[in-house]
Amino acid sequence: MNNLDLSVIILSFNTKDITGRCLDNLKVAKEYCQKKLKNNISVIVLDNASNDGSPELVKSDYPWVKLIASKENLGFSKGNNLVIKQVKSPFILLLNSDVYLEEESLYKALAYFRVNLNCDVLGAKLKYANGKLQPSCGNLPHPLNLIPWILGLGNLPILLNLIPPFHPKDKKYFSKAHRVGWIMGAFFMLKREVFERTGGFDENLFMHMEEVEWCKRIIKRGYKIWYGPSVEAVHLHGASTNFDLSASFLNELKGVKYFSLKHYKSSYQLVKLFLNLGLVLRVIVFSLLGKTKRARVYLEGLKVI
Repeated sequence: MNNLDLSVIILSFNTKDITGRCLDNLKVAKEYCQKKLKNNISVIVLDNASNDGSPELVKSDYPWVKLIASKENLGFSKGNNLVIKQVKSPFILLLNSDVYLEEESLYKALAYFRVNLNCDVLGAKLKYANGKLQPSCGNLPHPLNLIPWILGLGNLPILLNLIPPFHPKDKKYFSKAHRVGWIMGAFFMLKREVFERTGGFDENLFMHMEEVEWCKRIIKRGYKIWYGPSVEAVHLHGASTNFDLSASFLNELKGVKYFSLKHYKSSYQLVKLFLNLGLVLRVIVFSLLGKTKRARVYLEGLKVI
């Protein structure tokens, strides 16, 4: 086995056309990487009980892909853990079905591991479909940065040097390679040993915040997580939830609650107080602005926490 062999794992849920384009781009990146590194790259698609013809498409049009058709929606955490346990390659890439790789993406990612021996997990520079930067990494959440996050103050210049933000917005943060607290699960490349030593995703988290929680345990075990902007890809973001950003926010809020209770239980009541305050303020502000749909989302958030 080549020490740069890679298994690419993709979870699909009712994203037939998008998954097809993802695989088309992946094939180009796969062939380029194999030519440059002389390695083996296997691709596994776990379909989470789609009813839009996704598994049939993969089976008929992509014979080079191993298809696992689940009879139930296992979610992101359980689905990925299930497949990771089945692969033996030294490197693993968890790739969203709504991510479109560039030709050199896989090659650059694996080459980065070879030149940066301190890198155990790698995230990519993600872009929206219109080419704009998509924030895809950040600092691990803790009581001090969750409070300004929910209050909408996390990226105020006066606070940036004092409290590293949970969700950084400054483009400089994404302009160069550096160690980070978490990376987005849309492109999550890791050494297999990281999974073996940490156990993978917490399956209590169905979708959203699961990669952040795992990154917390990865760093706790002494592994290093890096963001590498030389590796680029387009991420549609939200395809599996039919681009329902309100659902994404509520799921993230549920994840924040779970994360805080798991890792900062003694501080959660303080965090909860400010989460409530922040949501109430958002309800008021967006109601006054006439954005009632968003206001209702934040109102619903009060029931989540």
